[in-house]
Amino acid sequence: MLFSTASHSYGQKYFNGRSELGWVAGACNYHGDLSHGLNLKNTRPMGGMYYKYQFSGFFSYRLQASMLNIRGTDDGDRSYDVRNLSFQTNIYEWANMFEFNFQSFGLNYGDEQFSPYFFSGLNGFFFNPTRLENKDVDLRNLKTEGQKRSYSQFQPAVPIGFGLKAMSRPKKQGGVWIMALEGCWRKTFTDYLDDVNGEYPNHQALLDKQNQAGAQYSHAQTMNGQAPYSTGTMRGDTHLKDWYYSINLTLAFRFPNPKCASF
Repeated sequence: MLFSTASHSYGQKYFNGRSELGWVAGACNYHGDLSHGLNLKNTRPMGGMYYKYQFSGFFSYRLQASMLNIRGTDDGDRSYDVRNLSFQTNIYEWANMFEFNFQSFGLNYGDEQFSPYFFSGLNGFFFNPTRLENKDVDLRNLKTEGQKRSYSQFQPAVPIGFGLKAMSRPKKQGGVWIMALEGCWRKTFTDYLDDVNGEYPNHQALLDKQNQAGAQYSHAQTMNGQAPYSTGTMRGDTHLKDWYYSINLTLAFRFPNPKCASF
């Protein structure tokens, strides 16, 4: 009798389960030495999947895998197009994030079916910049700024995001669908997403050490007949790290709680 009463109370409290499986689709971009402002012309698609566990109406944990594509170029910018620098890279991202709902959202009967939310955590991602017009040109391996060692392709990032979510009308049996619109900005700790960081190295030294390709794509203006820059000339801004970001829609299904299936 006590077990039946407790089960009934639990079933009345939670109209569905705590676990969600979701899909992400949207557009992405980056901010760095080759973005030159909003960089809208280089906006690219992104997509991913995630699992989410709802601790309460306010807090949840989200584990997400995503693929993004970012790019940038000097072409079209009057102040920089003589440099002839460009890049593109896929970003493979694994995200661990916690969400906070500003209203108690969709776990208990009587909860809101709509809420703004904030999320943050710690991501890890892989990238490999190549020339925009030629994916076969691996900029990292060319060591275009005369690095002794290539920079790491695996990097951490801190996601910072806001969104608005809404759910389908809850039922005592079966799961619910949840849709959201969100923006997420990733603070990275590298300035090499675009392979541009510091100063131009000595052009002749690169020719002697790394053959013509290394020198050519370091001083990319030479491909347009321009002279190499002097050693130490500013190539990128060392004071600011690169960011990448996305605006996307999510669609998730929250699975029913087995304990509530009979109610």
